[in-house]
Amino acid sequence: SYLSMFLIGVLFAMAFCPYSGVLYFGMLMPLTVASPSGLFLPLVFAVATGLPVIIFAWLLAYAVGNVAQAYNRIKIFERWFRRVVAVLFIVVGIYFVIIFFF
Repeated sequence: SYLSMFLIGVLFAMAFCPYSGVLYFGMLMPLTVASPSGLFLPLVFAVATGLPVIIFAWLLAYAVGNVAQAYNRIKIFERWFRRVVAVLFIVVGIYFVIIFFF
């Protein structure tokens, strides 16, 4: 819903903006003015701070949308994996019995 998207945006803004504002205006602007190739620094800063937010938001949306499907796949895998491990334990147990007693 629109309210939940707004609340996630508010959460991201509260988490990133205070620290990013200090870095941007306190450190990046003086470096941009002092450096001959400083005009690229704000672009690098924007990509470096925006990309993690975009990736996290995409992962969050993907994870919420596919939780049921992933759970069913994990359940099927777990069922087969338990059988394989049980057979493996039985075989190893028989091997140790043979080694120990014979």
